[in-house]
Amino acid sequence: MDSQLVDPYELQLRKALNKVLPDAYESLKTLDQMPSEIGMNLLGVLVNYACESQNITVITLARDSMKKIPLKWLTQYYPEVVNRSIDWADEWQYIRLLEVTREVVPELLKVFIDRGLFSENDEIRETAEYFRSKQN
Repeated sequence: MDSQLVDPYELQLRKALNKVLPDAYESLKTLDQMPSEIGMNLLGVLVNYACESQNITVITLARDSMKKIPLKWLTQYYPEVVNRSIDWADEWQYIRLLEVTREVVPELLKVFIDRGLFSENDEIRETAEYFRSKQN
């Protein structure tokens, strides 16, 4: 890889993933063949980048990377990783979570919408109601 030709945000994401497992960025398609804890740690990095970041390039890179993960594995482990990665009181993270879930594992979107509907945070409840209205 020629780092002069790669977006600096992609290099940042690669580095974060490679801290968990060398060459992880290139290995996301085989995440289902790795020990589940390593895969969950890698997914946690991606969830954090997709939901905490303020930069659209970083958010998009994380979402696109998540799309490389085998869907069956992602569907199985995504809820657990999200639960340990997301600050459920932070409306920014919640909005990004619903966006990435809708894009990457839409069959799980209702689970996270329903959780937001019971939040004590007004903005989170409003976001959950908005996303629920868009499902129909």
